[in-house]
Amino acid sequence: MRDGITVSPLNEMAQRGHFWLDLDRSWDNRSLAGRYLAMSELPGIVTTTAGFKGTVCEPKGWREIVRLICDEEDADTAAAMSARFAYQAAVCKLVARLRPKDFEVLVDLILSRSGWTRIARIGGATEGIDVEVENPAIDEVAFVQVKGEAGQATLDDYVARFRARRERYHRMIFAVHTPRGALRAPDREPVQVWDGAKVAELVVRLGLGDWLAKRV
Repeated sequence: MRDGITVSPLNEMAQRGHFWLDLDRSWDNRSLAGRYLAMSELPGIVTTTAGFKGTVCEPKGWREIVRLICDEEDADTAAAMSARFAYQAAVCKLVARLRPKDFEVLVDLILSRSGWTRIARIGGATEGIDVEVENPAIDEVAFVQVKGEAGQATLDDYVARFRARRERYHRMIFAVHTPRGALRAPDREPVQVWDGAKVAELVVRLGLGDWLAKRV
């Protein structure tokens, strides 16, 4: 017998069964901190027990269940994420050392692996535009400017060019591996700033680390 279990004095009852548990909290699909516990994001050792209603049981993954409910981080996952962040910081240093042409190629690779297809050549003849890309899946054309170094004034200049061509472009990406000061994109406009840290994050996520290491 375990703490919290109440045995029916009348043996099995149609209304309550042979024994029951008195719970401190009602059923909930969120953790103690309010995080939604989506089935698709739960470990397999937890989901394998889903729907089992035969009896009260001790699931193999009970420790993981308690950890998820209490919003505790798995030690191995924490170690892996720490290593990932360290790798990402190292990648950021490599990105900052790229020559302008290699940085343009890197941005082009990131775009292509993200579903964007280049429709204008890098460094093409169109004034003020390094790359034009389109994403057929979402039916968008984007204006991409690639800079090794740039400050807020340069960003503002290209934002103005983007605004002047909004009939063609759905969004703008301003990629710069070494920004001069903090760069701020305009509020409530589809303008993204990819600084060195953001590019490094995308390099790691998209598996471009080996390509980058060979270009430094």
